[in-house]
Amino acid sequence: MKLTKEYKIFLIFAVCIMAFCTVFFTVQSVVNVAYADDGVAFDKTSVLEDLQSSTINGQAFDLNEYPADENGSVKIINFVEYCYSATKNMHENYGLYIYVYNPQKINFSTTSQQNKIQIAVAYDEDGKAIRYEKFHLVFCDKSDGDHRNLFYKFKVEDKQIDGTTFADRVDSSARKYDVSGVELLTYGKQNAVEYTVGGSYCFTGFAKGYGSDESTLACVVEDLETCKLDVYHTYFRTDGVSSLGAGHYNEVNTVYFELPNHFLRDYGKLQKIRAEWWEYKTREMFVTSNADFYQQLLEYVGKTEKPDWAMWYGFEHAETTSQGVIGAVFHVYDTYEWAYNIANSYESFPNGSTDRTTVYKICDMLQYAFYSEAVQNVETLFSFLYSKPIAGNVADSVVQKWVYDYIDTYGSADMLTIDNGRQIPACLFENYVDDGRTIGYNDKTIDLADTFDLKSYDSNHSWWDKLWTFGFSWPSTNEEYADVAPIYILKAEDLNPVLPASTISKNLLINENDVADLQTLYAHAELNDCSVVLFRFANTDYFAKAVGRTGVAEKDADTYLAQETMFFDFDIIELTFNKDGVYKVVPVVSNPIDLINGITAPPQTLDWWKLVLMLLALVLFLIILAPILPYIVKGVAWLVSAPFKAVKKATAKAKTSKKTKTKSKIKRQVKK
Repeated sequence: MKLTKEYKIFLIFAVCIMAFCTVFFTVQSVVNVAYADDGVAFDKTSVLEDLQSSTINGQAFDLNEYPADENGSVKIINFVEYCYSATKNMHENYGLYIYVYNPQKINFSTTSQQNKIQIAVAYDEDGKAIRYEKFHLVFCDKSDGDHRNLFYKFKVEDKQIDGTTFADRVDSSARKYDVSGVELLTYGKQNAVEYTVGGSYCFTGFAKGYGSDESTLACVVEDLETCKLDVYHTYFRTDGVSSLGAGHYNEVNTVYFELPNHFLRDYGKLQKIRAEWWEYKTREMFVTSNADFYQQLLEYVGKTEKPDWAMWYGFEHAETTSQGVIGAVFHVYDTYEWAYNIANSYESFPNGSTDRTTVYKICDMLQYAFYSEAVQNVETLFSFLYSKPIAGNVADSVVQKWVYDYIDTYGSADMLTIDNGRQIPACLFENYVDDGRTIGYNDKTIDLADTFDLKSYDSNHSWWDKLWTFGFSWPSTNEEYADVAPIYILKAEDLNPVLPASTISKNLLINENDVADLQTLYAHAELNDCSVVLFRFANTDYFAKAVGRTGVAEKDADTYLAQETMFFDFDIIELTFNKDGVYKVVPVVSNPIDLINGITAPPQTLDWWKLVLMLLALVLFLIILAPILPYIVKGVAWLVSAPFKAVKKATAKAKTSKKTKTKSKIKRQVKK
């Protein structure tokens, strides 16, 4: 059937009307339900009653369309603006609410401040969002009975951003709320999970009594572009001593993820990444390869009483003697860079002698203890020239478990509450972080141009400093990296399987144990038209040092201590792209993760005295063999040359035989 022009126009108009209806719904009925009460009362209304008196996408809410489904996805099914007024003195009851459909009936926490929603708070002149912030979600109600945990109602807890709240920022005639994701914490979990929303909600009109005699409130919903990321973490520690001195090593903290290539094609290069995290420096973590001593360490974890043994590093002993009035006067000086169960003291004797003990850094309580067998970590033909290994490494999963289980295992009255509501034992952390860094909450936007350097010991220490600090037993001191890019997109050659994992690790500044996982992720990314991005967001100090203990000197240590930086609830908030000077901000949906690295044993040092002994033994060996050395040399020369002589002789014989045969053949031909 041929359609007339008028009929085609009618069809187009009908399709447009249908499309508009799919993104238009009114929350008038929800508002009217609580109109007679104040905002506090609306916080307490039933989630099911609110939903059953509302319309969603232009249709009356139907409970049958929201069944329990163990494979279903968490969704926001209603975003409500409550009692907004263009008149400022009527903002008392103004609020934003969300209704969550939870088909898997996950038991979300109703008290955690880790429940959050991410909403745009700033726009450019074209009305495009350029900055997003997270807001706490305050639990209001959840469904019970047969529909237990199927629906949740939360209120958005507003806060001032640059001195303004939502009521100040929105346009009274068309209030726009761009929502990218919602983070909800499941009971028993450490981190919240972020669920994609990706909706732009534009409210027009007013509820009854807040701008008109009858409710004219309506909302148009449009899709909001977001970037869903699965974020993983890795880290890299230099083998060489850093510019901070003995025991200090550079550490690069990195997260990596797959980025769909259409973002790069549409918006240009990845210019900036904005992320948030909570940063803390650990107290001393002890690792020993002595099983008996490990049990002693565990016995005193978290206790104020002290054992009958001590630990230390940087011990120096000095004595001076002088003649006093009634005889010799002795002065004894013991100094420790660090010690546990050794106190500063000074004793004076009647004859003028003194005994002084000075400890520059005192550990007052043990908080971490790990056992790890000693493993040779020098891969060289002459590994016997290096110091014996102290104890092995500790996996990041083991360290993470210690932090998470500490309260249940050892208890702690001293809790550290970070401002997203999480509580972690304060006793596990110092009250400071590295110089130039911020303890606690960090919200940073890192630009592609923000390159950094990893300075080595040699960069600011002289040869004399090295000799004075390490003597003739020296570690690596010259491992340095310059102009390291904080944002790096991997290339195929970076992960060439022909290269050893150790080489890839040093080239990319990632943990050697994560190379295989990164190669697998890169292969997956290529199949799915994605790129793999490394985000090196923090360069921190890692400290590891052998410790002596009662009965065991530092040089014979079987125990070391370490300190590192941990990052809690790390979360990427925004990606900013740059295409010929035009910037595009895309909100990110990703789960917050904790970045807790493993513990790396101090590198083995080259023992100069072993090298000297080897050279002396070689000289002595040559002296002993001197009388017969000429014969040995001749014998070796004969052995080396014998095969060549045999080949030469065989070749000559073959040539002679060939000449003889040729002559015989010629003679036979002449006779004929």
